[in-house]
Amino acid sequence: MLRKTILLISVFFVYQVGTAQNIKSQATFRMLKTATSLMEAQQFDAAEEFFKKGLEKSKANFDTYCQAFAHEGLGNLYSKTDRSELAITHYKSAVRIYRSMGLTVIADVVETLLKSQQGVGDMYAGIEIGAKGVKLSVIEVKLSKDREYDYTLISDTSINTDAAALSYQSEKETREAITTLWNILSRRYSIPSKKVHIVISSGVKQELDKYDKVDYFTQVIRPANLDPEIRIAYITPEQESQLSVLGIVPQKRRFTATQLDVGSGNTKGGYYNENKTFIPVTFPLGTKSFQRLIESKTEDIGLDSYVRTAEGLWRDSLKRIVMNEFFIKRDVRNRDIMYISGGVVWAVVSLMHPESANYNYTEITSQDISEFRKLLYTDYENLVKPDLSFMHDPEQRKVSQKNIVRVVNTYDKKALLAGTIWLDELIKEVNTANPSKKFIYAKYAYVGWISGYIIKKVTQQYTGLVN
Repeated sequence: MLRKTILLISVFFVYQVGTAQNIKSQATFRMLKTATSLMEAQQFDAAEEFFKKGLEKSKANFDTYCQAFAHEGLGNLYSKTDRSELAITHYKSAVRIYRSMGLTVIADVVETLLKSQQGVGDMYAGIEIGAKGVKLSVIEVKLSKDREYDYTLISDTSINTDAAALSYQSEKETREAITTLWNILSRRYSIPSKKVHIVISSGVKQELDKYDKVDYFTQVIRPANLDPEIRIAYITPEQESQLSVLGIVPQKRRFTATQLDVGSGNTKGGYYNENKTFIPVTFPLGTKSFQRLIESKTEDIGLDSYVRTAEGLWRDSLKRIVMNEFFIKRDVRNRDIMYISGGVVWAVVSLMHPESANYNYTEITSQDISEFRKLLYTDYENLVKPDLSFMHDPEQRKVSQKNIVRVVNTYDKKALLAGTIWLDELIKEVNTANPSKKFIYAKYAYVGWISGYIIKKVTQQYTGLVN
């Protein structure tokens, strides 16, 4: 299972306007506030004394708010000092008292801290409607002791459809796929509807925008039995890029690495600049849309003509578009690490580095991609049947072989060629300023942006409640 650390961007210090009227002793409250400041200054022994004295006084004064505040503070203190059982005891008391007072927002927040100590997470589900299929991801989200979100991929299931075709048949298939995945979700998992998100990917939205059919599409693909509380949303390439960074790039490299996802409908990515502003990098072409463009420009079905047409499209028009984008957004080229993902990257890694089938992250080189492109054209039969004899573990060989079969069943030779030509030329342009750049393939990137979408929803759950 995938475990990925995500920075907590929501602040858990919630102050309720009007709470002051419930405080019976300002002196007790000041004592507890002093304890909080001491704790933040790492003066744990002194903080414990102030919290305990404040709790004692609040009980004597029947000051329920200060009692809850003291229990919460002691829970935080014991959490910071690795005294988990004590933290759990005090968090439970704080939640009980806050709820009895009707302070549901702060009670929910402290309950999240309680679950963090108990190692319990909340389950969320995301259904992504992509250009080549509909995917269900079930994710458990936990708050770590360091106040960062961890997510664990519990399950992922996909059904191949061609939503981007925008035909009656593709709409019907997409609706049936969502229905099937919704039924699986309803039967196997007890996830509240407010924690289920159905999202149209940027690649499909891009096609829908051409015909002003976004609203129509969201209605026609909606299953009849879907909970009315669940809405079908959509995102732009820029939003998808930022969510992918949130879901894919390790937090320690969030502001130093770049990310690029070569999807079937489009290519998107980006990075955070020195001001921590997200800079999106997007192109309206992906592996599938590039293949369609190639096929629209040639009537010759031969492989030679196909490759010449693809290379001509790159040379005559696409290269300039890419160069202009990278010239404006120079850190794409300048940074030392790029996380890359997408179906065609998965194919390259699976066939060039079959031993990495179980790895969450695999480093590949630009030479790997160029060599893959060459072998597709000159030695396809051997490329798709790599020698696995060097792998001594039979279970590892079995996993790798299964992964290779999936690649071959997913992409035919021309689809792989189109995707690899597009990928290879992109990476060559990325490498012009920093040829020693590391490229890292993230195995679970295919649920990266939907995971990022869920994490963003989690971190925004307390916004807009101040009144």
